[in-house]
Amino acid sequence: MGKGEDLENIYHLYFNDLYRYVYSLGKQKHLTEDIVQETFYRAHIYLDSYSGEKIKPWLFKVAYHTFIDWMRKEKRMSYYDTNKLESHMEKEVQNKSAEYEFLVKQEIDDWFEALETLKVTKRNAVLLRDYFHFSYDEIADVMGISQTKTKVTIYRGRQELKKLRLKRDGEELGKRDGL
Repeated sequence: MGKGEDLENIYHLYFNDLYRYVYSLGKQKHLTEDIVQETFYRAHIYLDSYSGEKIKPWLFKVAYHTFIDWMRKEKRMSYYDTNKLESHMEKEVQNKSAEYEFLVKQEIDDWFEALETLKVTKRNAVLLRDYFHFSYDEIADVMGISQTKTKVTIYRGRQELKKLRLKRDGEELGKRDGL
């Protein structure tokens, strides 16, 4: 199998996950498209130097570094768009009620909305662990930090998300009770 064929298979296998990941970092459709395109371009260039580790974490690492390069180039931190990610998880809907589906989608949207408030490093670590189910070693490799720092970053990110959820739930309860 040639280099082009390998990259084509990689593209078909991981494009959707990579697109969702990059979109979750930047929240801009045009930015996501550019970074995903640049990621596969860089993957094509460096495919010969690929050392045989798992391809998905390697590809996410390339995407993360491409995103960081873009951030440095732009020298700004307000790169969010108010658009929400349309669909975060594909689920079978045959046995699910419409109400259940709505609640699940709302919960996912709320989680991603809260995730947007975290700093990029915490958001990236929590996203890779809780959404894409990367191991701590894989996340440390993608982010270029130690495994210990990875665990601390994920813990702190989750704590911030928990505080946001408690605050939001308290505000909703107060509105319902007329406070």
